[in-house]
Amino acid sequence: MWFLIFVHVLFSASADASQNSLTFHKCCPETQSLIRISEDAELRYDCLDSEAVERKYNISYSPLIIGKSVNVHHGFPESCLNMQMSRLLTVEFDSHVSSDNSQCYEKLVVEVMNGTIKSNIPKIVSLACRDNETDLKTSKPVAIDQIRKCCPPKLRYDTVYHLCRKIDFETNEEWLTNQVYLNDSHIYEVETGIHCKTDEFGVELSATNYEFSMEGSTLHVRNKHDGTRHKVAQGEWCLERDYRSRGLVSRVCTRDCSAYQAYCLRKCCPLGEHFKTFRCGSLASRCVPNSDEVLFDVAPYVDPLKEKYQDIPELLGIRTDLLCPHGKVVLNRTSERDKHELTPNGLLVTPVNTGSDYCFEAFDERHCPGGGVIMDTVICFVKPLTNKNFFISFWMISISSVCLALTLLVYCALPELRNLHGRTLICHVTMMLLAFSCLARVQYDHVPNSVFCTMLGYGIYFGFVAAFVWLNVMCLDIWWTFGSVRTIQPLRKAGTERRRFLWYSLYAWSTSTLLTITMFLFDRYPVAKFLDPNIGHDRCWFGAVQNTQSDWPHYIFFVIPLGLVSCTNFILWVLTARHCARVKSEVHRLQAGSVGDRVKRRFRIDRAKYVLTGKLWVVMGAGWISELLSTLANSEPQWLWTVIDLLNELQGVFIFLILVFKPKLYYLIRKRLGLEKPDAQKNGASVSARTSSTFLSRTISTDERTNLRISHSNNVKLP
Repeated sequence: MWFLIFVHVLFSASADASQNSLTFHKCCPETQSLIRISEDAELRYDCLDSEAVERKYNISYSPLIIGKSVNVHHGFPESCLNMQMSRLLTVEFDSHVSSDNSQCYEKLVVEVMNGTIKSNIPKIVSLACRDNETDLKTSKPVAIDQIRKCCPPKLRYDTVYHLCRKIDFETNEEWLTNQVYLNDSHIYEVETGIHCKTDEFGVELSATNYEFSMEGSTLHVRNKHDGTRHKVAQGEWCLERDYRSRGLVSRVCTRDCSAYQAYCLRKCCPLGEHFKTFRCGSLASRCVPNSDEVLFDVAPYVDPLKEKYQDIPELLGIRTDLLCPHGKVVLNRTSERDKHELTPNGLLVTPVNTGSDYCFEAFDERHCPGGGVIMDTVICFVKPLTNKNFFISFWMISISSVCLALTLLVYCALPELRNLHGRTLICHVTMMLLAFSCLARVQYDHVPNSVFCTMLGYGIYFGFVAAFVWLNVMCLDIWWTFGSVRTIQPLRKAGTERRRFLWYSLYAWSTSTLLTITMFLFDRYPVAKFLDPNIGHDRCWFGAVQNTQSDWPHYIFFVIPLGLVSCTNFILWVLTARHCARVKSEVHRLQAGSVGDRVKRRFRIDRAKYVLTGKLWVVMGAGWISELLSTLANSEPQWLWTVIDLLNELQGVFIFLILVFKPKLYYLIRKRLGLEKPDAQKNGASVSARTSSTFLSRTISTDERTNLRISHSNNVKLP
């Protein structure tokens, strides 16, 4: 009795197991492959030896991986004269697969139509009997999960040079089942490569630091060190054995390289390809398949970065292709002119800008005499924001230079103007003339001689810096005149003014020279990228493109110092205005008389100097303010910045109008040329006292007091 019960239970269990077991109807035996041949009206399916198929049709593919718990039946549908093929899509796995043999599944590796091999294979298909046009004997579809290998068969992934390389030993896909957990009840299709989006990087993960497992067609990645987990969707990952260690390596798609603690950069050609130049002497190239002699080696770029920064990740992410709307430019890393380097966050610093629009690639020039394989960088061509007409700029700056020269000539030719204020103006105009003359030569045409180009750059720098400092001297002098005294002191001695001019000269020339020498030393012996001016490299000014992220030397050595000087001048000018108002009230309380008239005249002279200094500050400061605003504001509207550039280029004209276009100077010039009559000279005396802001700054010495008394006795009215 117990024996019968045991046999019944055993039989029932066996029946249930048989009913629940998975049966996969495979069209071809394990060592054979399915091909489809269509010639004229004849269509047939054959199972041929896999190696023979690979040799005959020059294809490479991986067979299906079938779980150990799946029962496999081989063969085409029985007693079937007419079969229909349909593409099998991945669906949810159905364990209730029919056990009849009306349908089989296989990986179609070759499809030949009238002698032409179709390109949309290999693919998973099902073959089913077709009794008529509408009825098909089919069972429920079989789900086939997908495993993606990084490399085709008989190739392994090299994590050093980031490509698939041939191996010397035969291998199959059994290593996948040994190193990655696969469900014994599933069937897996093996595909090659990953499909990262255009803005994603393929990060290389090693089994040394990560664990891999599969759930259907999804890859689960776990960091062994911090336990971080990632789930990577189908098509966005691949697995492969390392070319060197034969350990497991995975490439996964990601937009955030920091999520995997990886350092990411860009490759110009797809993995497994490199650039080959079209012709010798030119780097115009196209992507071609790799050979063993051409390797993608980014060590010359990454190794210096790792030496400089200790926290650069070892993992590397590669993104291919570079889309540039305005074309591409190749940078030669061996050329000083094209000097560039990577930053810790994966950006590239170039003489043009700093950004992520770049890629590295190997250039094959072995077909050229003496050529070899070189690693270079490709960047996007940066289209100028403005199409500035340098010819017009040259003429505007030349006109300013002529006006500055005329101003200098007038002040040097007239002895009446060579007082303290006049001498500071002469120094200021001379430095402006130096800067504008060098700038005019740079704007005229390319300077081929690098030494001369460097000299022009330093001439521009020293001229503008010294001009700003001498303007600071004028602001300081007028502030001292109004604000440094507690009581009104209208009379000054000539010796005192000479001593003050010597102190002013010491301050102005030493400050300008010190700034220039400091910049020269950092230029000649650079200690950091942001302190390397590169004067005369590629352009006769600072080496970086102005108003870009790499333009720090321009701001450190030029914009910021001149900004500090301009702000100081503005503060002095405001303080002087306060003192001027106080002095004005004191002057108006003085009664008419010899001393009161001299004090009032002295006040008008100093106030004219104050107004003139303010005009010069506006002219000089406007250029610096517009340059600063151009870094903060957008380049639009273009017409506005064109007008601002034009006003800056005409600074010499404005200075000429401020300093020379005066009635008193007109009279003095005519007098110097002998064109003025004595009566006109006498009548112009009172005019000079009221209108000239330069000649009126003349100090009143002891001898002049006598002249004033004579003027009183001759009834010459004083202002």
